[in-house]
Amino acid sequence: MATPNQAYRTLDAAGVRAYVANQAHLAKRLGGTPATWQVREVSDGNLNMVFLAEGPAGGVCLKQALPHVRVDPSWKMPLDRTFFEAAYLREVFPHVPNLTTECLHFDPEQFILVVESLSDHKVLRTALMQGPVNPDIATRIGQFVARSTFATSLLAEPFENVMNRRICFARNQTLTRITVDLILTDPYIPHPRNHWAEPELTPVVNALRANAALRARVDALRLHFLSKPQALLHGDLHTGSIMTTEDDTRVIDGEFATYGPIGFDAGLFIANVILSLFSSPSGQNSSLHINMINNFWQEFEKTFLTLWEAQN
Repeated sequence: MATPNQAYRTLDAAGVRAYVANQAHLAKRLGGTPATWQVREVSDGNLNMVFLAEGPAGGVCLKQALPHVRVDPSWKMPLDRTFFEAAYLREVFPHVPNLTTECLHFDPEQFILVVESLSDHKVLRTALMQGPVNPDIATRIGQFVARSTFATSLLAEPFENVMNRRICFARNQTLTRITVDLILTDPYIPHPRNHWAEPELTPVVNALRANAALRARVDALRLHFLSKPQALLHGDLHTGSIMTTEDDTRVIDGEFATYGPIGFDAGLFIANVILSLFSSPSGQNSSLHINMINNFWQEFEKTFLTLWEAQN
């Protein structure tokens, strides 16, 4: 696990301005002078500090890992999660350049990742809460999952290439542990992180925990996740990891990247669309959510099979 070194320091907005100014290729991307740049913090997730720096010519997004969870400093975290996100982007960007962001810069001492700015995009989770979205967003995600997983699997490359990549991402153990715990273990047992405000949910929770068949199925899925390294996964493909406009959709936040079963990324996205459906008042926009699931799966299946057939 990477820990802070003597050179590491957490940046604020002023520090981001100075940092970008010292990276000629980033400063050129913004244009103008540092004094004219707009720098603002847009941290939204649980783990990292995120800033947007914008100038007259363009902008960048700077993400810095903290040695703890941003919303809970007592929960210590490895800094090298930005290394795995940068490595993930470098692996998949050539195959999905219009569906994710390019790694413009990675600093292994400050654990800073810089990608292109998506300031005109909206988080898909927010867009779904605010109202109907273009169901073609799900089509684009189906294409992203198909292309990124196929390209990093044994179906597309010699096993030596795949093995080397697996060795790299096998070190992303702390974040993989979070996946195993928070998705595939803790929701089904009593745990301090489990909480719900509505007392009507208590019998539902108790019934889930008492369901032996469900528990056995979850155990099988956890084993499948850990023992089937089919392709390089995004590992955290929920609606909060997708930025979108009406016509453009980008997958972000690949720090949970690991090798695993291809169905995991697909399942995460579909599950989050289902959660969005059930969180909608009185099931509003149910046809939208169903269309999104259908669009995703049809595009994933079509694209993956097309790539496979072209390889043979």
